[in-house]
Amino acid sequence: MKVFESIRSWFNPPPMHEAPQYGRGIHALPNPKEQELFDEASEGFIHGDTLLGYERFLSSLLHCNGTFAQPHLSIEVEKDSIRFTLIQGYALIRGIITSESLQAHADIAHSKALHVAMKRRFLERNFQLTYCRFSDTDGVVRLSVRLNNATVTPQKIFFPLREIALNADYEKEFIASEFEESLLLDCTHIIPIEAEKTKRYFECMKHWIAQTRQSLVGLLSNDNTGMVSFSYLALLLQIDYLLLPHKKMAKNISEKINGYFMDDEKLTEDKNAELEKYLGELEAMSLEEFSSQLYDSAYTFSPFDQAMHDEIASFIDESLGKVRWYKNNRSNYVISVIYRYISLYILYNYGLHPSLRALLHLHVEVYAADFFKEQGDAPLYDFETRQFQKNLISKRIAEAIEPYTGRYKGLRNFSDSVNYSDLDHFSQSFYLQIKNLDFTES
Repeated sequence: MKVFESIRSWFNPPPMHEAPQYGRGIHALPNPKEQELFDEASEGFIHGDTLLGYERFLSSLLHCNGTFAQPHLSIEVEKDSIRFTLIQGYALIRGIITSESLQAHADIAHSKALHVAMKRRFLERNFQLTYCRFSDTDGVVRLSVRLNNATVTPQKIFFPLREIALNADYEKEFIASEFEESLLLDCTHIIPIEAEKTKRYFECMKHWIAQTRQSLVGLLSNDNTGMVSFSYLALLLQIDYLLLPHKKMAKNISEKINGYFMDDEKLTEDKNAELEKYLGELEAMSLEEFSSQLYDSAYTFSPFDQAMHDEIASFIDESLGKVRWYKNNRSNYVISVIYRYISLYILYNYGLHPSLRALLHLHVEVYAADFFKEQGDAPLYDFETRQFQKNLISKRIAEAIEPYTGRYKGLRNFSDSVNYSDLDHFSQSFYLQIKNLDFTES
């Protein structure tokens, strides 16, 4: 039987999964020829064909199955040069490459319109950057990078380009959140969210907050601080991942989540109070203010560094240990919250392999089935009948894993090992399989 299955797979390779259209990762898959193009770039540089090396390197950054009409990376190869434009969220980077150098820049804002404190901030940021520099060029605050091609390699291009992209996006987001968005330059690539979708997201956020408050009635005491923490953190992580707010809202959510995990002398009760206060601010937010925090844009570079799978496995193991503790202490309410929290936190905090990201997004879809149903997607779980869409879940697991088994020989489709008895058993079995995935390269 396995022989026939293998032969059939040669003629019918498993379909590649789609990149999740949620969260702060890239909403597209890596170029399937990424490594091949990267190697060709190295060969070009070794043999002195600098422009060919750059053309191959830039091509390796092109994503597969992008969802935006405007490409995240445009490359124009000319006789003696290459011009490119690169989108990273709010930032638009323009570059020109010759045989001697690469020069790229992102225009941030008109310098005359900026407060002196903001200009001082840019000067201070120059000490934190490795490859790029902020400057005032003809009345424009600009982030620039210049590379000499004398000893160029793909690695020596990747990190400077990533630095300028991530930092230009970060600073423009900061200005939009703290000052006036109208101060910014090069924003025509930003895609507004349609009003109907914005209103739907707004209502979802309000519903989730009310739902969380209701679930904690009777639990707000010193004996239940851990349960309250998991509930508030899972809620903020879900808002950040599924609704993808930007500007001040994104900044505040990040500060609240990271502030909770800060190693300081604050009591857990005080940290919970800060989370509760911020949820009150979100609850009081108007639709108009909420709408101003949303937009769509393409991204070229992931904002996360790739995590080792051992890190993910260790976090899952630690979190499942907390589940066991609460089970032993008969605190059943918090168990499903922790299961929901695990996938959301990993997606928030780690750079993931596309396969692993698709799998964890699948878990989010199960627990937020009503939200995805409203978006027009087939729900993976019915909260009224408590039934799973087993066939669809198995298909999604296969699509996430099987395209990568050629590169990772130990990677196995685990869809037959998932326990569908109820949500808790599903999550427990699902995370144990995730934890034991083998991403060792062949």
